[in-house]
Amino acid sequence: MAAGIYDSRSARQSLGSTGSGSRRHSLLSADGHSRASTQYDYATAWGQSGGDKLSRWRRAYIASDTGDAEGVQSSLLALPDDSRFTTCMAISEDQPLLAVGSGSYDTNMFFVQSLDGQLDVKASFASKFPIYSLAFKSNLLMAGTDRNTSVLYKVDRARLLGFASENAIDDTQGEDGPLVRCVGTYKNKAVKSIDIAAPGSHVPTKRVACVEFAPAFSGSTSSPWPPSSVGANSEMFLSCLGGVINVWDATRNQQALRVEKVSGQPLERAAWSPNAPATLVAAAGVDGTVSILDLRRRGKAVTWRTQQQQQQQQQQQLDAIGVNDVAWSPFMPYWLATGSESGEARVWDLRYAAADGACVATLGHPTNYGAVRSVAWSETHADQLSTGTSDRAWRLYALHADSDDTTRTMLLADKRAAEDIGSVAAVGARGSSFYSLSSCGDLYMHQVGPQALKHAAVHRMQGAELEHVEKAVYTRDLQGAAEAVVGLVQQFKAGGDASGEHPIMQQAESIQRLCDLFKAKPRVGASAWTLPPAAIALGGESLADSTEDTARTEESKDAQAAAARGFHGDLAHVAYGLPPGYPLEATASRHPVVWQALEQLNMANLRIRLERVVKQAESSDVDAKGQPLWKAIAERERQLMQYVKAEPALFGAKLLRAAVKLVLPHDCIAGLRLGLGVCQAYLSSQRQHEHRGAEPVVTCAMLDALVHVLLFPTVFDADGSTEDSAPLAAASSREQITLDVAGVRARIGECLDACAEAVFEMVQLEISIQETVMRGGDQKRVAEDIVAVMQRHARSVRALVGSAAAEHVRDQVQLHARFPATTTLSASAVRLYLNSLLSTRAYDEHLANSQWWRMPPAAAATATAVVPRMQRQIDVVLATIKKEPLGLEPRLFRDTLLKVGRIWLSVDQEIKLEFETEVTSKDKATGASHTAVQRVRTGMEGLAAAFEEIGGAFLMLLEALTRHSSHRDAFRRAAGEARPLHEALAALVAESQQSDPQLRERGLVIRKYLRKLDHYAKNQPPEDTIDAGQ
Repeated sequence: MAAGIYDSRSARQSLGSTGSGSRRHSLLSADGHSRASTQYDYATAWGQSGGDKLSRWRRAYIASDTGDAEGVQSSLLALPDDSRFTTCMAISEDQPLLAVGSGSYDTNMFFVQSLDGQLDVKASFASKFPIYSLAFKSNLLMAGTDRNTSVLYKVDRARLLGFASENAIDDTQGEDGPLVRCVGTYKNKAVKSIDIAAPGSHVPTKRVACVEFAPAFSGSTSSPWPPSSVGANSEMFLSCLGGVINVWDATRNQQALRVEKVSGQPLERAAWSPNAPATLVAAAGVDGTVSILDLRRRGKAVTWRTQQQQQQQQQQQLDAIGVNDVAWSPFMPYWLATGSESGEARVWDLRYAAADGACVATLGHPTNYGAVRSVAWSETHADQLSTGTSDRAWRLYALHADSDDTTRTMLLADKRAAEDIGSVAAVGARGSSFYSLSSCGDLYMHQVGPQALKHAAVHRMQGAELEHVEKAVYTRDLQGAAEAVVGLVQQFKAGGDASGEHPIMQQAESIQRLCDLFKAKPRVGASAWTLPPAAIALGGESLADSTEDTARTEESKDAQAAAARGFHGDLAHVAYGLPPGYPLEATASRHPVVWQALEQLNMANLRIRLERVVKQAESSDVDAKGQPLWKAIAERERQLMQYVKAEPALFGAKLLRAAVKLVLPHDCIAGLRLGLGVCQAYLSSQRQHEHRGAEPVVTCAMLDALVHVLLFPTVFDADGSTEDSAPLAAASSREQITLDVAGVRARIGECLDACAEAVFEMVQLEISIQETVMRGGDQKRVAEDIVAVMQRHARSVRALVGSAAAEHVRDQVQLHARFPATTTLSASAVRLYLNSLLSTRAYDEHLANSQWWRMPPAAAATATAVVPRMQRQIDVVLATIKKEPLGLEPRLFRDTLLKVGRIWLSVDQEIKLEFETEVTSKDKATGASHTAVQRVRTGMEGLAAAFEEIGGAFLMLLEALTRHSSHRDAFRRAAGEARPLHEALAALVAESQQSDPQLRERGLVIRKYLRKLDHYAKNQPPEDTIDAGQ
């Protein structure tokens, strides 16, 4: 097989040229008028008033020859086929390459490059047998011959296009190898001999009328198809011989995987469904039968069948019409197009039985006097279908769903081949380009421009600017449409009236229409539709019988109406905007303005939906589908946060607070996280504007109401306790504060102004505490975890408010980083913390923190539980020391001294609490109960004396340890016991004096003790002691 030498430039022609290969119909029409106008009224030309039949046909024919010429750019390439007998065409899926086959015995295989609107022959070859069908997939080319054989070729596409060989890795010949080489032959079988045909049957032939590679399968591993013998890297294909479909594994050419007899007459075309799970095959032939096979079924693979028929003139019998081509819609898996000898193309909806009106659309043209030889769906528009007919015409139609629930067809483009003889043998589509091949060797590429497409655009919005966007999207000028959308959204945001409604809400309908226009619709899944039961219907009855016997019942008529409505609804959905699976991301990556428009639309649409959900929640907890409204917000938290960060002013603090308030009762953590995200977005926006020196669009102070919701009840809210809190308030160093809602939010606003980061850290603390509580577990472990969380939070707040800029916070909120209870505005967090301190017996920490706590319950806990327990712990230690000075473990000494020292240095005054309580007593004589109010006084006095007494006992213990064992080991052991207490007390003194210089005098007691303890904390004994020991 040798490559042909061919100068493609000499054969390339333009359809509009005036050379010898140009079209000849630039004459006057039959009535003598010039054809200057490209718009022609086909209905008038073909009507009864248009003169005799021949004149009407001539006028319509000439008009169609120039229709929409300004909207379609066509390029012509005359292939070097001396026999002028081209038969088929295949288009590469991922390369700008076409393969064309010929019925010639000489040069009969051509490879054409389609690039930048030009067609160029890159190579031509002479196959052993004439070629009547082709299929292209990756670097494999399958050819069907006239010897009932399919031949598989491996094509070096890169070298054909002028690049390095793509087979160099797995081909030892590399760059020196053949461009095209045969790698397999497959002998197709028919059910019976095709050399002899029965009377009245079609002329027998051994031509393989169709070959096609299988798409990628997406079924489960347990599916009966494909067979388990087919490898993961194997390629399967089908071929048609007579009325039989053979399914092959390309790696095995000895025997077909399946042999399915579909018809008693030859099949013209079989097409594999490209949609998941890719197990359906459509087939049609000369007997007019259209069949759908499901390869998962064994035995009876045909699951849907119909027969195209038409009534012959002056006859009542319906005759079958041969079907020449079938094509699956790339967007709707249940739409199938057929082209027949009647000159019409039909669209079938496979969800409905053929007998009940599965033919939902018929496409034809009044000037078409030939058969439809080939059909092809558009790859960019779900509503467009192209046809090639035997009268040399290529036409592009659009299906249009009218508002009155009817479907009509529109002719978008109409081009005829240059030759006066021959027909269109094949049509195809790749991207936005269409290809047509005439039987005389002329290959055309048609590029349909906006001028031809704009008339088919669907308009659902009013206004010139909005209609312009709809036209731009339909013509796939997404860059122009996106630029217009960005401007429109900005206009919508800047608009508004005196009603007080947000400007975006006033344009909600237009925003949602634009979203539908730009939405990347999901593909229809395999589980979304099924073939109907008993979907096999063949004709044969006469019209008279059909009329007299009323064969179509009312039920069948209802089914016809249902099929029409179903198709109309789907068409209206997919024809508006972008079709299912459209590569919108790829387009947006090339044109950033498309991403910008999508983000603007999604942002505005989310704002509209959020406000509607909030309003709906006022009357119902669920939406129309029964889904909880709060969950609809929680599921979009990530997207909402992304858009709030990008444009916080669009959503507004009030709307966001309402959304958070809707989520909080149902999922506390999700609501808190949502609120924290809003706070961080506002903070980020404010900081960015301040860094640029611009006036902030939003400020954190606007979030006072949201923070109030997140931290409710706050320390500023009135407590619900009914007990008399006047005596208890005396225990607090703060003034008792009770504010209304406005006052509370004003105080929160002041805190946000002073240090918003610290306030937002309080929200993070709330999340951490809630997560700790919800994890559950041992009560003591939970309490320890809460204490640890509060301490970490206090360190974070200390770092945030340590600067002079945060002094306002410390003054307004009395925030003291040494005391974790003062580092949050959340009353519930403080209560949990204090209760956890009580559970872990950290009485010193409780006392130190509760002195700053203004709420009565904390004071009550201090009075009734903490102070007595701490006092009892100190009394027990003192009693033990008096009884047996060395009877306590060093650990108990250290813990008690540290607690007493922390209380002594942390509490502003010795706590003296006095409160009233009811005491019930019984009279022994009468048994009657008496209740009286008794005043109870409790406090902690003599802390300094207790510290000195316990500290002295600990020094005695350390002295005893130095004498208990060998000299150096004794001091080493004493240092090990003394050093932890020394370090802890030293840190406590330093911290207290740094935070409050007035405590210096109180720390003299502990500093004096530290000097004594320092003697034992050292690892080496004094020098005089060492000498004495020696």
